[in-house]
Amino acid sequence: MLLAKVFALVLALAVLATSLWMIVLGGRFQEVERRAYAGDRRPWWFVAAALAFLALYGLALYGFVTAPERGWAAWLLVVAIPVGVALKGALVVFNPKGQATVTAIEGDAAWRKLALSRMVLVPLFLVLAYYA
Repeated sequence: MLLAKVFALVLALAVLATSLWMIVLGGRFQEVERRAYAGDRRPWWFVAAALAFLALYGLALYGFVTAPERGWAAWLLVVAIPVGVALKGALVVFNPKGQATVTAIEGDAAWRKLALSRMVLVPLFLVLAYYA
């Protein structure tokens, strides 16, 4: 389940990096979110990151399907979490109400609070990587 482990480590790194980015930028991170989720056209970096994520997920899914045995952590990483991410993405990207919710987050304190609340995912992904 090496690919599931790599997937979990990349998720942990992505959450850590974006959370630190939110902490550093504070309220200015709103512009990043607005461009990514509420713009008429998605920026190239958002599309590239989404495609890279999908490619990595595809590899992890392939490794999961072809593995002789699958543990609970692999099930969470390759089945449960991607379903949750897809649902969140659909609710935000394809739903005007979801876009409005994301674009309504304002101020340095709100973005830093959001960043800190996301940081709990980092150790979770690290534990899942360990057990996958």
